[in-house]
This record gives sequence, structure tokens and C-alpha cells, in this order.
Amino acid sequence: NLTKEQVINDVLLEAQPTKQFVTVDQVAALAVFLCSDAASQISGANLSMDGGWTAK
Repeated sequence: NLTKEQVINDVLLEAQPTKQFVTVDQVAALAVFLCSDAASQISGANLSMDGGWTAK
């Protein structure tokens, strides 16, 4: 059996370039930005917040 720490480090974060999980604050900051006038011209875009997982 693997410990919780081993699963996090050896399974979940192994393929993630930043080796960090996205935080609630980071997700909230993106949501606030998308609701702002600064993002008014963004439409139909896929914005990944995955620490580079999909870019690898």
C-alpha cells in the first residue's frame, strides 16, 4: 500500500511540471478576472489551470 504522501508525489504530481496543485485562491483569481472588464473580449477560450499537466 502507498501512503497518501506517496500517491500525491509519485502519482498525482509526477507528470505535473510545477509539482504543485492549483489553489482555490488561484481559481478564484481567474474567475474574478474573467468577470472583469479586462476579460470582456475573451470568448470561447479554453483556459487550463493545471500546473502544466496538459502542456507536457
